[in-house]
Amino acid sequence: MADDPNEGPPRPRRCGGRPVLSADRRRAAALPPVRLTAGELAAVAEEAESCGITLSDLVRRRLLKRQLPRAVPWLNREAWSRLGPLAANLNQYVRAIHQGQAAGAPLALLEQLRGEVRALRRALIDDPEAQ
Repeated sequence: MADDPNEGPPRPRRCGGRPVLSADRRRAAALPPVRLTAGELAAVAEEAESCGITLSDLVRRRLLKRQLPRAVPWLNREAWSRLGPLAANLNQYVRAIHQGQAAGAPLALLEQLRGEVRALRRALIDDPEAQ
């Protein structure tokens, strides 16, 4: 049929975006609905939020016996978020110095400061590599 939308010139290849997952990595299967009391659902949702993951991810990790991320206190997550732009600015400034596009602060001092910010951010999420 000439009116079939699947016929015609081939579509151009996608230039960007998220890559297509293989069939074995695609999450298309679903569990049957599970009924919980309002209190049970609130407890599960609170645990997922404290771990910083979605409810689906929490259930998946529990069922497949995968490790849950450590619960990070809200204040630490807030501090982590606020330190992010500082770390990014330090990285940009150090890169500019290495490329000869900036001068001013001693490079060794900036490198040390960048390491301290990285260690502080790891300590905020209780990362063992922070020590």
